[in-house]
Amino acid sequence: RRNYAKKITLEEVASYVYLSPSYFSKIFKEEMKENFNSYLNRVRIEMSKKLLLDDTMSLIDISNNVGYEDQSYFSKVFKKLVGVSPGKYRESRGKV
Repeated sequence: RRNYAKKITLEEVASYVYLSPSYFSKIFKEEMKENFNSYLNRVRIEMSKKLLLDDTMSLIDISNNVGYEDQSYFSKVFKKLVGVSPGKYRESRGKV
């Protein structure tokens, strides 16, 4: 959770805790009730929702600050998880 904004992969995290990627993935899903990528996306999107309330930050900056290198992918994930685009979320001031 602390490193959500960094470029991070399941393989890197598994290696950090001295586990194989497949075993780490299995344990992670058992404990967290979701897979690693879903968890990471959810954490990133929750943090981006807070940043979207600041009108001075561009969507590109927000996308980069929460760990997405591609703003269009960020927008796609955001809409999938929240139900509206980041721009619409910002317009509604988070009242979705």
